[in-house]
Amino acid sequence: MVDQHPAAPFDTEAGLADVRKAFMHGMKSSDTDWSNFALALFRWQNAHNDVYAEFVHHLGIDLRDVRSPEAIPCLPVEAFKHHQVKSTMWEVAKTFRSSGTSGVVSRSQHCLDDQGWAWYHHVTAASWQHVWRMPASEHQWLGLLPGYLGREDASLLAMVEEFMHQSGHPPRMFMRDHEAISSCLEQWIQEGCRKRMVLVGVTWAILDWLDAGLLPEALNNAEVAGQFVLLETGGMKGRGVEPIRQEVHEAIHRRLPGIQIASEYGMTEMMSQAYALDGIHQKFPPWVLPVVRDARDPMVQLATGRTGRLDVMDLANIHSCAFLATSDLAQHHREGLQILGRVDRSEVRGCSLLASE
Repeated sequence: MVDQHPAAPFDTEAGLADVRKAFMHGMKSSDTDWSNFALALFRWQNAHNDVYAEFVHHLGIDLRDVRSPEAIPCLPVEAFKHHQVKSTMWEVAKTFRSSGTSGVVSRSQHCLDDQGWAWYHHVTAASWQHVWRMPASEHQWLGLLPGYLGREDASLLAMVEEFMHQSGHPPRMFMRDHEAISSCLEQWIQEGCRKRMVLVGVTWAILDWLDAGLLPEALNNAEVAGQFVLLETGGMKGRGVEPIRQEVHEAIHRRLPGIQIASEYGMTEMMSQAYALDGIHQKFPPWVLPVVRDARDPMVQLATGRTGRLDVMDLANIHSCAFLATSDLAQHHREGLQILGRVDRSEVRGCSLLASE
């Protein structure tokens, strides 16, 4: 009988650099079979990642039974709190750490090898370009990320600072200086809004800025507003009751009716990001395979519109673990993936609480 399965892009004897090279080749091709890549990466990481291999063994899974990405077991992200999750042996050159919350002792740590820093920036730029259909360098950037400044282990800060560098503008990061933000926007408006402006901020800090009443009047001009994107990330963690996202958008649009509200979804344990151009429905690059599963039975995949626990297969996580069981609730929709919050009793990451530490 002829084997109908496509040849694997690499085998379990490949080195880390070889697998990354295969991934890069896949990114450049429009017809890459990412499902086939996922299966090859699963077998490779099971052979070279002690933490993941132990997890798979504990589940009693026969590798021969894993014939589709949906059958690949996903490692709970909590493993990153207690282990160095590494595929192959290498010295740790840099570590990203989750923000955590006040009183939380353990934080997730995502270790990077000596090529990991450059790899991260390559993947984040590619994720942005795939979803937004233009490079990050074609925008101007402002950051409203209280608590991140000065933290060399914050992956979000590293991404935004690199995007600023690529745009050719000096870093413009702010804690709570609302006047300085508005001054930057005034200058951008006076220069003719030649590039679209993206303000990246945690939700509560954005709302504080809006409440300060220092918005440039020109942002109410339809032409100017059409060049302005408010990119929210995180939420209200520790800053009050978590509002419904629609309520947040309504509050923003009452003050800035013509702007685009978008959102970013990512985590310390992932190299890639998703973006919701409408602020609600997240779109991932093709090498990220999100799966919504029944929280009571992690091997049951849920249909469109049903709420379940989100698993993310980020195939750019070659050096660590690509197959992640998150603590987020989500639904698949035709428009994209909707993130609904966190699983009950799941520890809050606290990306917005850095400022309180």
